[in-house]
Amino acid sequence: MKQKIIRVGRHSLAVIIPAKFIHSLGIKAGDYALVKPHLEKGIVNIHFTGSLQLPLNLPSKRKK
Repeated sequence: MKQKIIRVGRHSLAVIIPAKFIHSLGIKAGDYALVKPHLEKGIVNIHFTGSLQLPLNLPSKRKK
């Protein structure tokens, strides 16, 4: 998923997380996230507190 980085306030930046993703994890405004940057790899891991596991998109079984 490609998201645009936006300015929030004078000295901060943010990434918008799409609503469908937020709802599937049960995240609400005011919840906390643990952010772990890995500068040498250019990666940021985000762990949401109290988040749920994403549902798997399994192929449906169709009756013939």
